Amino acid sequence: MLLPIIILSFVAAHYSNQLVYYVLSTKYPNLLISQSKKIRTLIDTPRNAGIFHFLLQIRGPCDFDKIKQFYEQYLTNARDKAGYLKFPKLRQQLVTCWGHYAWVKDSSSFNVNNHILLNTEVYRGRSVNDGNIQEFVSDLARKYIPSDLPQWQVIVIPTSLRASTSTREAEGSSENVENDHYYILVKIHHLIIAEEDDLHISEMLMLEDNSDQLVVEFGDTCRRNSRNQNLAYFVRKPQHIENLLRHIGQLIVNMWRKFNYNFESLETPDDCNRLKVTYLSQLLSLLLFILIQALISWWKLRKIAKKRSFQYLKYRSNTLTFNQLLMQEMKRRNLSWKIAKDALLTSCHPVNVVTALATIIVQININGIILIPYHIYCELFALRELIFKGQTTLTSSYCGRLSIYVPLVVYAQIEFIKICWELFKAPVNIYEELFEYTTREPNILHMKSYSGRKIVSFSKSIDAQRLRQRVSFNKDLRESDFTLACVAGAIYDYFRTYADSAPVPQTLNTTCRTIAKGYFTERLGDKADNIGGVVFLQLPLKIPDRKHVQQIHSIIEKIRSKQVMIYLASMGQTKHDMITALLPRVLTKICINYFSFNFPVTITKIHGENSEFQTLWGQQVDDVLLFRPPQSKTCLSLNIHRFGDKYRLAIMADTELGPDHSQISRSFENYMENATL
Repeated sequence: MLLPIIILSFVAAHYSNQLVYYVLSTKYPNLLISQSKKIRTLIDTPRNAGIFHFLLQIRGPCDFDKIKQFYEQYLTNARDKAGYLKFPKLRQQLVTCWGHYAWVKDSSSFNVNNHILLNTEVYRGRSVNDGNIQEFVSDLARKYIPSDLPQWQVIVIPTSLRASTSTREAEGSSENVENDHYYILVKIHHLIIAEEDDLHISEMLMLEDNSDQLVVEFGDTCRRNSRNQNLAYFVRKPQHIENLLRHIGQLIVNMWRKFNYNFESLETPDDCNRLKVTYLSQLLSLLLFILIQALISWWKLRKIAKKRSFQYLKYRSNTLTFNQLLMQEMKRRNLSWKIAKDALLTSCHPVNVVTALATIIVQININGIILIPYHIYCELFALRELIFKGQTTLTSSYCGRLSIYVPLVVYAQIEFIKICWELFKAPVNIYEELFEYTTREPNILHMKSYSGRKIVSFSKSIDAQRLRQRVSFNKDLRESDFTLACVAGAIYDYFRTYADSAPVPQTLNTTCRTIAKGYFTERLGDKADNIGGVVFLQLPLKIPDRKHVQQIHSIIEKIRSKQVMIYLASMGQTKHDMITALLPRVLTKICINYFSFNFPVTITKIHGENSEFQTLWGQQVDDVLLFRPPQSKTCLSLNIHRFGDKYRLAIMADTELGPDHSQISRSFENYMENATL
């Protein structure tokens, strides 16, 4: 019933956006209009910009010149094989144009010294050290990046030299060298990551994963169970549909490789000489190769044109470009009209026609008459193996094929029916979760007017092994539930500081999503693969105890059964901009403002099986913190980091919530270290 409305909305939104982009591109040829459909793009304003902050604690001496050299070599000056800048938007200024973001094409004024900065200032009369690093980073987060510069900065923060001198005298110089460390604060606008397809967070942070990947993928049972405790895995993937598609894909690949081996005209896998085109079958095979290779080359050129934003390519004829690629492939394979004519005449020669017909008749007689007893024997043997062993080695027989495809098809159809049922229930479930089940209790977050500037706070590192020694976890009392209970207790303590101004709510509407460790370290594939979907979490606020953790556990189990489509829809938005492509911009903004007022707090769980990080210049990274900026009417972002057996909470809040926002991180530390169940 909703499908026609959705289709009409998509058509209207798509063509209206294209019209706006065309008008703006024509009116302002010196600008490259951003076509991003991300949620943050719609709600982003210069006053409340979506600037992500990353804080790295790096072990070893600080060599600013080397850090700057690496950023220039791998980011700002990096070029692709064609000689173009690999990441041009790192050099381009970001401006607004009729409510849309745009990139200034002229980047001649770019100066890397404005973006790679070394902190040499004192903070409140003292050098920056571990004692005041939180206040100093919060002060840096409060400051805007100058609007006439590309929206990113890398600030290198050495620790206090005076503190290290006293430590050297007390403990010895060798031990102090091992404990030397410094910090790097990376600030980057979300549009740079969104529109630079090849720029991953790991490249911006200069990070690589030096841990054993096999431990992550094929770890022991305990580690696999710990992964299932995270919300990122609460939606079971359609396993049987995926297996069926993978099996069909493998068949197609194998058939293509066989076809490629027999008929490829340029070269064969065993380096034989080129095959001569003498018959019609060889000619048709060669034409198929040429067509596929031309399509692949055309698709690559189209992606490069879109990536590099070559405006003149938009007005060139796609047919002309494709014809040129076809001619190029025909020239590579030495195909001409004369060769095609000779192959056609040879195949149409009466002797060759009679020979081909005779060959077909002989093959039909052999396979259909002479080999029938052998085929029956193979089928009976395969059937016997299936009955007594459950599988057969004769996979080429009909029984063998049926034993493979029938279970795959049946289970895939069952999964498909379940997906259709979830789609059918989705409108009701979404309405209930967004409107009926959300709490209407007022709190202090609803009573403040926000400035858009951000401040940060973070807890110290908390050892999960000591936590497990103090609290015994099981399938009904999970470690992740206890962590959320500690977050709820910390928010509860924050609200109690304003008990005279506003009532302390019993529950709080929050949005929750997860991010995998690969978000910081992987450089291949889709950047959104490590980002999970969003769920709506009604967080009960109280001091953590056993009943509180069990209550959160039951809420999580309810989310797993009722918010499947909300999770998948948010994943579609994250990867393919599905929601913003279906709805007009104005309607999307109204909905975001409404829901962000009801859900003022976001919770992000960043999870990794280990805590092994290393910079590209070879230094060990002790910790990485992500601060996701709250935007629109969301005012508080809580980021729970768990790398290996360490927990840490990173908070980014509007300046109107300070300085009491640090109460949340202190309470989180207290409950994680002292709460018992």
